[in-house]
Amino acid sequence: MRTKEMVVSMFLFVMLTMVIFNYAFRAETTDLTLFGGGLLWLAFLFASMLGLNRSFVHEKDEGCLEGLLLSPVDRPVIYVGKMLGNLIFISLVEVLTVPIFSIFFIRTNYLDRIWLFLVAIVLSNLGIAAVGTLLSTISINTRTRDLMLPILFLPIIIPVLIAAVTSTGLIMAGANKLDLVFSSLKFLGVYDMIFLLIGYGLYDFVIGE
Repeated sequence: MRTKEMVVSMFLFVMLTMVIFNYAFRAETTDLTLFGGGLLWLAFLFASMLGLNRSFVHEKDEGCLEGLLLSPVDRPVIYVGKMLGNLIFISLVEVLTVPIFSIFFIRTNYLDRIWLFLVAIVLSNLGIAAVGTLLSTISINTRTRDLMLPILFLPIIIPVLIAAVTSTGLIMAGANKLDLVFSSLKFLGVYDMIFLLIGYGLYDFVIGE
């Protein structure tokens, strides 16, 4: 929070991705509404990995991780705290960038479904933070920590991305396929609960290694 390093770097990364999308797809003349969900989550995915990869770097390099382990709290509580911190950082970046993305790339008005959009965003972010926090703890203790997180993270997070792209894409496009949207949201909710329980249950062992 003091250095603002993670938020600023994630925000700049997302903005740079949007600039590339704008010139690559000629957004000023091309209707990208149908592809909006995919473009949006592609930018968010790599920005999230950038933030998750840095979330434990300072603690590890500056000896703060040892202090956390010596603190009089259960180690799964550390997981919950780090997961909520990552969730806040990811959500903050998205709050700043979604309006800009909508202005440049979306041609439909989805304000009447904004609550569905927010639910999809929150559930997707929760899954990314739950999985990413656990895997970033594992990767931080390896020599190739910058490479290890994407290798572990991407295969596991694919189901979340599919559901997130499907739900947010249909919402932004104004499609009348609410049954598919709700199915995706239910899947995200179940996925989040499973990995939150896995992370909470295994974190004592993971961080101890």
